[in-house]
Amino acid sequence: MELSNSKPFEKPDAGLFLGTIVDVVDMPGVQTQYGIKNKVRILWVLGATAAGQRVLDSEGKPLTVAFIKNGSWNEKSELYKMVRMILNAPPPLITKTEELSALLLGRANQLFVTLTPDQKRPGEFYANVTGVMPLAPGQVPPVAPAGFVRAKDKPRTVAGSNGQPVQTYTTPPQPVQTYTTPPQASEAAPAFTTPANYPTKNVAF
Repeated sequence: MELSNSKPFEKPDAGLFLGTIVDVVDMPGVQTQYGIKNKVRILWVLGATAAGQRVLDSEGKPLTVAFIKNGSWNEKSELYKMVRMILNAPPPLITKTEELSALLLGRANQLFVTLTPDQKRPGEFYANVTGVMPLAPGQVPPVAPAGFVRAKDKPRTVAGSNGQPVQTYTTPPQPVQTYTTPPQASEAAPAFTTPANYPTKNVAF
């Protein structure tokens, strides 16, 4: 049997990038140090904010960066805080990943990317989105690369009637449209005050 080496994931450098959300992925039943958790992954494709900035990998494909957090929806959750930064406004009540996908896919912003030490692999780092703000006037956001397929639309291998592996396919996906988040009157994110009638129930999905 031949052993195959998977292609290492190439990370962007730390810095300010343009980013467009090209996928929102449901990750149910992830084992963590706190038990089994449902997580959500938001994936951006990156674009340059300055000439010469590295936004392509060694094969010439656009670099991406992901945000992975628990699927919990309340004002203190990391997912809620990230979505609020993406929208530059308080988000609506979300109860399903499909609703989150509909809200976020195609949104473009400026992203602050940092490199954080990987506790499980000494000497390694992972890219982390630590800040989001609206695009500046004239900035052109990146688009999903040609042939990009969302995680939910990728073929999956299942056991056929005779026990042999068979690939199943979903309906061909629609291209991700890109649109920007208009800035507020002030470039800084406004302080958030919960309206009296705003739902605050903690929702997990």
